[in-house]
Amino acid sequence: MRDIYQEITNRIIAELENGNIPWHCSWRPAEWRCRNLVSGRAYRGINAILLSNLPYESPFYLTLRQLRKLGGELRTNVSATEVVFWMLFEKDENTRIPLLRFYQIYNLEQTRGIPEKYIPYLPPKYKLEFNPIETAEEIIAGYIDGPEVIHGGDDACYSPLPDWIRMPNRSAFKSEEEYYSTLFHEQTHSTGHSSRLNRPGMDRVEFGSDTYSKEELIAEMGAAFLCAYSGIENTTIKNSSAYIRSWLERLRSDKKLVVQAAQKAQKAADYILKVGQIQEKAA
Repeated sequence: MRDIYQEITNRIIAELENGNIPWHCSWRPAEWRCRNLVSGRAYRGINAILLSNLPYESPFYLTLRQLRKLGGELRTNVSATEVVFWMLFEKDENTRIPLLRFYQIYNLEQTRGIPEKYIPYLPPKYKLEFNPIETAEEIIAGYIDGPEVIHGGDDACYSPLPDWIRMPNRSAFKSEEEYYSTLFHEQTHSTGHSSRLNRPGMDRVEFGSDTYSKEELIAEMGAAFLCAYSGIENTTIKNSSAYIRSWLERLRSDKKLVVQAAQKAQKAADYILKVGQIQEKAA
């Protein structure tokens, strides 16, 4: 039986060994985020991280079945990309067990013959006009039940007991992107508070502990998701060899860490963005 957790972890480890931090995403406007060509749904969680590191310009993916239904075919000598999904295995009437499964997709660049009418228009990247500060501020303002943000001092941190975020003054940062990605990192931490998503161990996170390492990875990925949503570069952590080495050690000892962290980071980002409320209103 295939070990999906280990296979995904190996892919992340390979990126780290090449000097890349795979959950760090440079800005990618909404039109250019990786998504399914047919449904239009953007890939999320660990899938968003895995796909963002592939060497394709097109953001569109589809299954072989979808490709054939659109009248297209695969180019020669192409390989599928495997992404994951959760399915519920019904053990008995009262027990359902979530299982992780792979499915295969292909990038649009690996195909040919799809009629143009099925391919959404993408404006050129260099012509897209964005105001990353404005979109980031909208996210911050929308986190209405989030903790108070106190500016001043030299450190950025989230304190669970008083439930507040401390940030250096904005003028202390080298760029707007650095300020917002740092704040998104701390806001992701804050979603773990007992009054919000209630992540276990958040009330007493000790530096260097397993809980600390997992929580830091969740915050890193959550910041990456929020930065991607707001269209700014994620600059929270420098791409240093010491940082990469520490993550390599963690991932090699815990094959489920990166998948579980990505899942919790996506849930945290959704909470800040009020995704559930937006979906309820739409329904």
